[in-house]
Amino acid sequence: MASARDIRRRIKGVKGTGKITRAMEMISAVKMRKAIGAVLAIRPYALSAIELLEQLSVATRGDEHPLLTERPVKTELYVVITSNRGLCGAFNTQVSKHLRKILAEDADRAARFITIGKKGEMAVRRFMAQSKGRGGEIVASFPDVLSTPTAESMRPIARVIIDEFERARADRVVMVYTNYVSMMVQEVKVRGLLPVALKDTKKALNEMSESVSEAKQKLSAEYIIEPSPKKVLWRMIPRLIEMELYHAVLESNASQESSRMLAMRNATDAAKDMVSDLTLAYNQLRQQKITQEIAELSAGMAAVQK
Repeated sequence: MASARDIRRRIKGVKGTGKITRAMEMISAVKMRKAIGAVLAIRPYALSAIELLEQLSVATRGDEHPLLTERPVKTELYVVITSNRGLCGAFNTQVSKHLRKILAEDADRAARFITIGKKGEMAVRRFMAQSKGRGGEIVASFPDVLSTPTAESMRPIARVIIDEFERARADRVVMVYTNYVSMMVQEVKVRGLLPVALKDTKKALNEMSESVSEAKQKLSAEYIIEPSPKKVLWRMIPRLIEMELYHAVLESNASQESSRMLAMRNATDAAKDMVSDLTLAYNQLRQQKITQEIAELSAGMAAVQK
């Protein structure tokens, strides 16, 4: 049985851990609000980009861009977005499980990977090791873009993705990431990135925000395009891919911080419960010692009186 000194030390240690988890919870809450604000800020740009892409697709009909061309899928490139750190509940595990499910369904296709986040890279390497060489290969890893994501930081990733698709090293490109729904709910999403399909992109944009009104979606306008629709389209599609990557990273960051905040809150509550249990055990041990001392004192006095 633990001594009173040991119990006091455990109470002190658990209280210290609770303070740390409480601080981490508050930091994650601030980061989550910042990430959500960034997601909301990019939506007007995303909507305008899709509207312009639609007009360009109509204007350049018959002169198709290589990134719009569909072909039989023999090799699939997966862009896996996770976090660099743990202590965020089941956030990374959910992405890993969903990726394994997809790979099991597409077992007849060769797989290649681009990872954004160290945890995703570790999960992919474990999968490849367990697959005994049949699990594909990691084309590139970009763990540093998660700390301060910007549209510019997405350009190297988009450049690698476009190069893989244009060189036919990948016939289809999909993103696997976590979509932020609310503080309590996050969903793992699988979105096609290449070839660019206008209907899929519109569907993804509708999923971004329920606040987008039907009037905004149905709004049409005439564009004067210079120097030509074809040249603008060739410039537009890479920017669209960068925007979709940027949005996915922001959604993932918001989900990550939300999961971490909830995990740290649960850890703080667990620390409080443990302190209460340890305090009760400490008080019971003290009471036992006091009762024992009183009993010994009474027995000693009774022996003296005899």
